[in-house]
Amino acid sequence: MEEDKRDYEIFLGGDNVGFERLVLRYKDALIQFIMRYIKDIYLAEDLAQDAFVEVLLHKERYRMDMSFKTYLYTIGRNKAIDYIRKNSTIVFTEDYAEAGAAIQDERLLEEQVIKEEEKRELYQWLKQLKPEYERVLYLIDLEELSYAETAKIIGKSENQVRVLIHRARKKLQQLVQDKKA
Repeated sequence: MEEDKRDYEIFLGGDNVGFERLVLRYKDALIQFIMRYIKDIYLAEDLAQDAFVEVLLHKERYRMDMSFKTYLYTIGRNKAIDYIRKNSTIVFTEDYAEAGAAIQDERLLEEQVIKEEEKRELYQWLKQLKPEYERVLYLIDLEELSYAETAKIIGKSENQVRVLIHRARKKLQQLVQDKKA
């Protein structure tokens, strides 16, 4: 978080190197997050790019009292929702596993391949949950955001997020147990 703020201050000072570091640090994760709303990898990439363009054009809007990741994910969420509202006939063609594979760097080591397999399995479980459960699990458990940050991103109170994450984990546990039985 301190590194983000330092890079953003460099960016505010007029040096785009700070902005480029932020883009490299968050672009893949932002695309994956937007995929929770838009099930098309190419569209998610476009919306993530739009989110970064908004940061670039309106750099004075970011307040340093919140994490940059929370700010960026909020913009990404808003871009996805705006797209959904404007285009009610979205074609859901991409699978989460395929999206993750498309984003992956070609230089994967054996450990990374194993981690990807585990992620694919988790994505398959997540796809069986209600969308709001899926999003909250993704943000808190996979992106490791706080309840407060997650609440800001999804537009709910912190208490609502606590209830959602509890219910989502309980439902996920039930799905896994039912599969094993």
